[in-house]
Amino acid sequence: MKRTSNNQSQWLVILTATSALLLLALLALTLTHAKYSSSAADYDHRRLANPDHNFIDGDNSYSLELPRLPRFAYLLTGFKGEGPQLKWLLQAAYHPRNHYLLHLDLEASDAERLDLAKYVKSESVMHAFRNAMVVGAADLVTAKGPTVMAATLHAVAILLKRAGDWDWFINLSASDYPLMSQERKSRSGGEEERERRERKREREKYEICMSLIL
Repeated sequence: MKRTSNNQSQWLVILTATSALLLLALLALTLTHAKYSSSAADYDHRRLANPDHNFIDGDNSYSLELPRLPRFAYLLTGFKGEGPQLKWLLQAAYHPRNHYLLHLDLEASDAERLDLAKYVKSESVMHAFRNAMVVGAADLVTAKGPTVMAATLHAVAILLKRAGDWDWFINLSASDYPLMSQERKSRSGGEEERERRERKREREKYEICMSLIL
């Protein structure tokens, strides 16, 4: 009878200790889950409240980056008497993100160039963003010969010096009409850039496979 009582006491002690350990384990698991849920909810709240900014919390930093849209640099060219057409073309193609260089050829009068420059400065949006310029020292442009290419290279040099933050160069004349809106141009430029990166990755994979085979 005494041995039976001792056995029962031992089992009671073991059962009590086991129950206590299980309770401690459940309590630790509950606290860990609550802390993780609170941190995740706090991160989601700040991410929604600040969709365009980076933010730092203690030792952890979080970054949410939006895709970068390409910027365009335009050369808008015209001949003598085509100043009004260049104004209309600039209005049709204008976007604050881009840069514009207007060029009237050498045969146009200084008065036409001055009128074009005054028009650019008078437009409030263009004046605020300062992304439209008029070439003062005009180049001679003819239908044949290297003059067109020389004028284009001169314009590219000006754009690189005065407005270097652009990705694509577009050359339009006074007789052209923008076939796509600025939003469609931006999307097309972004898609071409993604396709270029994808082709580069595929080429690198192919080169790695060939090096392993050889």
